[in-house]
Amino acid sequence: MADQVRLAMESIAGRRPYQEDSVLAENLSNGRTLVAVADGMGGHAAGEVASALALETLVSALEDGEGLVAAFRLANERVHTGGAEPGKEGMGTTLVALLLDGDEYMIANVGDSRGYQVSSDGIRQLTEDHSFIAEAIKQGQPEEEAIRTPWKDVLTRAIGTQEEVEVDVVGPSPVQKDTAFLICSDGLYKTLNDEELRKLFAQSVAAQDAVKSLVTAAFEGGSDDNISVVIAEYGQVPRDTPLSTEILSYSPEADSERFNESAFEREGSEEEVPPTVESAEEAVSDGNSGVNSIVG
Repeated sequence: MADQVRLAMESIAGRRPYQEDSVLAENLSNGRTLVAVADGMGGHAAGEVASALALETLVSALEDGEGLVAAFRLANERVHTGGAEPGKEGMGTTLVALLLDGDEYMIANVGDSRGYQVSSDGIRQLTEDHSFIAEAIKQGQPEEEAIRTPWKDVLTRAIGTQEEVEVDVVGPSPVQKDTAFLICSDGLYKTLNDEELRKLFAQSVAAQDAVKSLVTAAFEGGSDDNISVVIAEYGQVPRDTPLSTEILSYSPEADSERFNESAFEREGSEEEVPPTVESAEEAVSDGNSGVNSIVG
């Protein structure tokens, strides 16, 4: 099944003056396939460097035989070290990666970039956001209240902001027949809800059409962030009637066990501590801001 995977990706700066997202879709030399999205933070130069460095390190570590979690930790170490350089203080990045190995997959994430699975059963979010909003909702705060708080763009975990990082992992799990994986930055899903993501995917004739449709819809829907999406597709994923080709043009101008891998601690400003989230003192700001990409 591994040789039947179809890859597609799209990333735009959108309404941001610069691109801090990096995207990747690469067939590794050991026969595995890696797709990933990183959403950098820390300002133009720092955010771009952090996201690109994280993906570069991820590929290098996996090519050297490291596991996915170990590769994430190495990426964290390198970004954290880079953050000590003048002008790059505090830089960091989200990171979500899907590793396909034969008929199995594993997905890991840190931050609020997401991984979804799309099949005849619908769309399912595989990853868990590491953000103030997600923590607040888990603790019982209504979503409509959480998204209006001053801390709505705050992350509780990121690559590079501390010496150690906790990595969430799903899998390894078997790849289901006729399924697709969708990896994206928050510039996509904060504008389009899960059902809109599913419909746009289903109404696209192929994976490359789907990524273009999704990015275009998010941009035209008012996203003010960088927008990035990568799709890995197996078999014949169910699709509906194709959309008008107008959606394919845009203007950048206009079932798995989840476990934790390490401890994470963060210092924060007492003046900005959200009142309902226990871990908010450890939160970090998500800078989230055209394309840093790797294709293989």
